[in-house]
Amino acid sequence: MKIIFLLSVFIFSYIRLNTILAQQYTIQQYLKISGAASPGYSFDDSRIYFTMRKTGTSQIYYVNNPGDIPVQFTYFNERITGYSPNPVNGSILIESDEGGSEYDRFYLTNQNGSAFNLITADEPNVLNGFGKWSPDGSFFTYYSNKRSPYFYDIYKYEINLGAGEIIYSSDNSNFTSVISPDGNLIIITRSYSTFDNDLYLLNRKSNDLTLLTGHDNYNSPAEFYASDFDADAENLYIITNYKSDFFKPCIINISSKKLSFPQFSFLKPYSNNEVQRLVISPDKNYMLIQINDNGYDRLFMCETNSGKEIKLPDILSTLSITAISFANQKSKVIIGVNSAANPSVLYEWDFITGNVLQVTKPDLAGIDPVSFIEPSLISYKSFDGLEIPCFIYKPQNLLSKKLPCIIMIHGGPESQATYGFEPVFQYFLNAGYVIAEPNVRGRSGYGKIYAALDNVRNRENSVKDIAFLVEYLKLQPEIESSKIAVYGGSYGGYMVLACLTLYPELFAAGVDVVGISNFVSFLQNTSDYRKNNRQSEYGSIEDDREFLESISPLNKVNNIKAPLMIIHGRNDPRVPVSEAEQMYNAVINNGGIAELHIYEDEGHGISKQKNRLDLYPKIVEFLNKNLK
Repeated sequence: MKIIFLLSVFIFSYIRLNTILAQQYTIQQYLKISGAASPGYSFDDSRIYFTMRKTGTSQIYYVNNPGDIPVQFTYFNERITGYSPNPVNGSILIESDEGGSEYDRFYLTNQNGSAFNLITADEPNVLNGFGKWSPDGSFFTYYSNKRSPYFYDIYKYEINLGAGEIIYSSDNSNFTSVISPDGNLIIITRSYSTFDNDLYLLNRKSNDLTLLTGHDNYNSPAEFYASDFDADAENLYIITNYKSDFFKPCIINISSKKLSFPQFSFLKPYSNNEVQRLVISPDKNYMLIQINDNGYDRLFMCETNSGKEIKLPDILSTLSITAISFANQKSKVIIGVNSAANPSVLYEWDFITGNVLQVTKPDLAGIDPVSFIEPSLISYKSFDGLEIPCFIYKPQNLLSKKLPCIIMIHGGPESQATYGFEPVFQYFLNAGYVIAEPNVRGRSGYGKIYAALDNVRNRENSVKDIAFLVEYLKLQPEIESSKIAVYGGSYGGYMVLACLTLYPELFAAGVDVVGISNFVSFLQNTSDYRKNNRQSEYGSIEDDREFLESISPLNKVNNIKAPLMIIHGRNDPRVPVSEAEQMYNAVINNGGIAELHIYEDEGHGISKQKNRLDLYPKIVEFLNKNLK
């Protein structure tokens, strides 16, 4: 009887799995999948806030206890781009922009959410970015380009006065960072380029500004990012790649300005990986360190002073960490986890008792999670022998039939495709596509040498990496070599256009989302506050104009053979919509096949659910038409 029972269970499971694999869910279902992000405790730890997209835009929700049904806190027409609860009372600072413009406005509200008061002037083209609350909750810092469209100054907003004032100004890109426990010392990050910055210490009482990270900015660029002061404000915890290819934990002594690099035994296996994040508890006694292990996350906890490791519970030892937020007064921390097969879930961990409680549950929109697919991480050799890492996703129900493939290229360029949940990927996998997601040269996460390999004159070497990926994919028995599309957003959009113009014979279709079509017009028209930073990456119009024209896809449009879909937001402050319009017109005038979809209330990407529900069925139809 036992054998018969086990056989019945196996047959039932087999039938169920094949039924699920044969099920074709709609793209609308995948777009409605939602998880929780950006957690934060109320000042007294009685409430846990987080953001979700259940209404079509990112809004704030909360629970009073882990596992409670989430209560919606904000009902803005536009997305919430950020928020931060006051550490000593119930007030909350909220950031929101309009139409994807990225020009955030600040609102203050109370814990009841009874009123949302606009506290920054409603000025066009002024960008504000929240910094930190002071430990006593009396003020917060932020940066703004109000004085000059090209530069960021540092402001302080006094709650009792209801007004903000400049506390530091210079013709640089300045960003506010951490604040000392007594509220007197403020760390300012001054950015010179994508790969170089410095940390300055501003003493509010004396108004003295002290450089903490002096280095050879020209010959040995380095990045420094502050995490927190210690309890006595004698030392500053940071991560940096100073004199190293990789980011490492570091301590700066405030008095001597000397840098020391603590050694943690549990990090030894990851000496050639980046430290991605270092988070200090409010009482300064505990530290969470997140490692970027080739696109996978590794999280560790230790005592700050002794470095003694505190083991994470198994449920939190995941390969994708979406959020970390310590409680203000208790020995608790919220950790967000997900996987390629599960949207982000928040857990509350009491690291003294070891108790773990699930705070939120994902909404899977009626899709059976058994259908979700995990990727494999492979590497392939490019034209010069460089190993290029790439995530490969394959449908579960592989048959003898060869399948079309979509190469997904992320933006940046100095960001990284990492392991985690991507609902659009899961739709295409369920629909019978293979997905390839490479991290070509110039991407972050693999050290600063790798990240600099596509700078300026080496720009098109990263495009060659995609061509060599195609050669790798052609050797895979499940892939139809004549049915490969390239799809990317932002800088990835440029890569799509570059692939179609440089290697037109390799691709059956392209989808360009908010991409650059001409580097000269892009640098001329991008928002003023971005120009200096972007020229350090791409080159300057003054010195490199001829080269920039030579690598611009717009000037090679006659090479395009594949159908092209172009998508853009009208209010994009980064890549102006004119980049899309001029590329579309050039393709059509050259006799090519192209579609142009511009969304009037979007910016650098399509984020509103009503627009996503309109757009993605069109993308599906476009790719099915050209690849199936």
